[in-house]
Amino acid sequence: MQQNRQLFRRLISQFLRHGGIMVGTLLAVGVASATDVLLIRQLQSVVDAMRAGASDQMVPTAGFMGMLQGWVDRFLPAQAGQVDLWVIPATILALAVLRMVSSFSGDYGAVWLSTRVQADLREQMFATIMRLPSRFFDTTTTSLTQSRVAFDASQVSQAGLNVLNVFVRDSVATIGYLVLLFSIDVKLALFCMATMPIIAIIVTLAGRRMRHLSKSSQQAVGELTSVLDESIAGQRVVKIFGGQDYEHARFVDVVKRNRQLAVKHAATSAMNSGIIMMLVGVTLSSVIYFALLRAQSGAITPGAFVAFMGALMAMQSPIKNLTKINEPLQRGLAAAESVFSLIDTPVEPDPGAAVPAKVAGNLTLQNVQFRYNTEDPDAPVALNNISLSIAAGETVALVGGSGGGKTTLLGLLPRFYDVTGGQILLDGVDVRDYQLLALRRQFALVSQDVILFNDTVAANIAYGDPQPDQARIEAAARAAYAHDFIMQMPQGYATPAGQNGSRFSGGQRQRLAIARALYKDAPILLLDEATSALDTESERQVQAALEVLMRNRTTIVIAHRLSTIESADRIVVMHGGQLVEAGSHAALLQQGGAYARLHESQTTRQPL
Repeated sequence: MQQNRQLFRRLISQFLRHGGIMVGTLLAVGVASATDVLLIRQLQSVVDAMRAGASDQMVPTAGFMGMLQGWVDRFLPAQAGQVDLWVIPATILALAVLRMVSSFSGDYGAVWLSTRVQADLREQMFATIMRLPSRFFDTTTTSLTQSRVAFDASQVSQAGLNVLNVFVRDSVATIGYLVLLFSIDVKLALFCMATMPIIAIIVTLAGRRMRHLSKSSQQAVGELTSVLDESIAGQRVVKIFGGQDYEHARFVDVVKRNRQLAVKHAATSAMNSGIIMMLVGVTLSSVIYFALLRAQSGAITPGAFVAFMGALMAMQSPIKNLTKINEPLQRGLAAAESVFSLIDTPVEPDPGAAVPAKVAGNLTLQNVQFRYNTEDPDAPVALNNISLSIAAGETVALVGGSGGGKTTLLGLLPRFYDVTGGQILLDGVDVRDYQLLALRRQFALVSQDVILFNDTVAANIAYGDPQPDQARIEAAARAAYAHDFIMQMPQGYATPAGQNGSRFSGGQRQRLAIARALYKDAPILLLDEATSALDTESERQVQAALEVLMRNRTTIVIAHRLSTIESADRIVVMHGGQLVEAGSHAALLQQGGAYARLHESQTTRQPL
């Protein structure tokens, strides 16, 4: 319960950031509800005025209508009175105009607030996502995160505003109708209140179940998105390995779970509403009977009776909405819990204060240890006691079998992960003492899996530069041997790259990534198997571009093809998270150790 209150207060705080619009919207909604009550109130004046004016001129009616009229006269005796006829229609017209203006203002303000809060939440979530540590993405599926931004944020904003709207609109209406009922007949009004405690108990019990079902539904939607994302993204693997039936079974299972939760949610809501409306119906029928008795005794006028019954029947709708307010509230709170938990996820620690414009590029690893699962002291160690010094401008290649720790070591340098033991120094300063943005400004990365954004070629090359320089872009592209194929595109540098560079071949994407690294002109270059997925011709072109990129830069290369790193200043062999040997290509071959065995296995491998 305490958690619900905190979530609700935090949810309301998102709307209070736009307090003026919120107050104006709720005020308009309240005025619109109040006019409905006042219009019902006018029924008393209309009926009393009509019966007062017509009582002396009525002609007895024969047949069934005569019997009906006699019945009405028996229970609702007319009372004479003088009324200015123009006052009543003028009042009703004024109320109708006020209703129109307030209703429009309330609806417009509600849409504005809902979309604004939704945008605010999505901006906060995205800002957090951009600063989350790599460990978060290691343990959370992309589709689940997307679902939280796209689906849960909209649920929070819509549910939150709907709750406020319903609460204000229907509370004003209910209170107004109650005031009207008490002003007409206190005894009848008190009789109507007898069922309120029972309704409150039903609402509380139903709310708890709907909260649980709402959380389960959101998890099921995340699973649905995850299955879709994996099946569509991996459709070639699905087809080649005949996994259509398996993926279809997974999808059917998730869809079935979503449907079952939706049915349970609807059944709970319907049962809640149905029981409450039954209680209202019992109350209504009883009140009608006692109201007729009091009218027969002359305790209330015909107009008062009509107004009382009109208010009582009109009050059913706001009461029904108020009893169902728990449904969107619980759905909104469940979504809010998901949204705020993402917003509150700890971002990358950034305690450093050093902000160098450009470093020389000297790297020193001192007894570096690292494990991915930092919470379990018995978890396997990815890097163990790594000590390595790399001078500015030196090219060092990391080689070894898969799982040796090469990519992990590369990720520690720009602090994608922090070491769990030892330290990494850049120009003699611990990398944790640099501001993250300043530290990462010193690195450029070219990996096997090139990421290109669905933007122009020029924007991809100058990515991260708020004021791109076209001359620098073209110079970087020429140096990366990319200018010629770019100019062959219909729009040249303004050509959209497509989803992840879908318009370009693998070799072209690699050269665009190299052009991006050249444009950045960082002193330290990280190459993670940049040529391993290319054919011979593309590799030759990319290798030529890399040689340009590596000049006068501290370069760390991960390569499986040893032929591409023979000219490196130093080659470091890694195995099981440890450095097993290091030296030049010739020296390592002469030693006849791990590197020599790797080299021999590649040079003696027979072509298929």
